[in-house]
Amino acid sequence: MDALTRRSFFRLGLTVSAAAAASAALTACSGGKSQQTSAGGGCADPEDMSPSETSLRQANHYVENSGDAAKTCAACTFYTPGADGAGCGTCQIYTGGPANPKGHCDSWAAKAAA
Repeated sequence: MDALTRRSFFRLGLTVSAAAAASAALTACSGGKSQQTSAGGGCADPEDMSPSETSLRQANHYVENSGDAAKTCAACTFYTPGADGAGCGTCQIYTGGPANPKGHCDSWAAKAAA
């Protein structure tokens, strides 16, 4: 391995500084909010929840966009659609907290056939 020269040390410092600046810029562009919320429309914003609500969602692996189109919050027995029927709804598992109709969690249960 090459010896660390003054030039390589400063080059490394510039690289680390640039990476830190890029990270800060990306956070500023997202308004400081979690990518989990912005990816699916932002129904469940962790910054607007108590630590216990956030912990419950993390424990159930809640995501704003389900990886399986057949297993979305809209198709779950615990989900109640929002007033407009298309936007964010609520979830009984999360004590009536917001849920994305396209979301999913480990507590998902298929709605009974009507």
